Amino acid sequence: MKKIVSWLAPKDKKFFIMLNEQAENALEAAKQLKEFIDNYDKIERKGRQSVAQSIKSIEARGDALTSAILEKIDRNFKTPFEGGDVKQIAILLDDILDLTSRAASRFFILSVERINDHILRLAEISVKLVNELKEMISDLKELRIVKEHYLEIYRLEKDADNLFNESLSELFHFYKNPVDIMKYREIYEILESLADKCKDVANAVESLSIKHK
Repeated sequence: MKKIVSWLAPKDKKFFIMLNEQAENALEAAKQLKEFIDNYDKIERKGRQSVAQSIKSIEARGDALTSAILEKIDRNFKTPFEGGDVKQIAILLDDILDLTSRAASRFFILSVERINDHILRLAEISVKLVNELKEMISDLKELRIVKEHYLEIYRLEKDADNLFNESLSELFHFYKNPVDIMKYREIYEILESLADKCKDVANAVESLSIKHK
């Protein structure tokens, strides 16, 4: 079976390593966000800002890595179509980092007072999704079990979609304060967008694996 790593980097095999590193960054940020949400009620306002800044620093690290990947592709790839595939994956992984950082900062900026069960469950699904993505990209090296990861990501994203709809339904039914509705709706939408972005990455990786099997 052909190793896709030779396609990712005809001259420089660092591309595959860098994509894995970016996936690890995304997972680290998602785990920190979940821990932040799990312990939110125990953290004072200043501490919440500190956690948001910590996740922001992971995003900044990811931004630098994305720039490095794109620069290497522009300098080294002779076949733009292949380079375009890798670019898409790198940029989408960076989008996941951006959304994770945005979610953390919104809790602080919006002064969210209470974490509800919907937020807890969305955060848990987010970690599962990003972890599955990391495993998918790792297995891409040998084109092993990529399809299984792809199907699991689709299942988890559907769970997130259903939970998002349920969250909005309860929000508009039970919450009366329009400011609270605005706050929670924004948090829900960011976390749901994160799940959607994970599915986008899975699509891109699956497409790349099919081309080079």
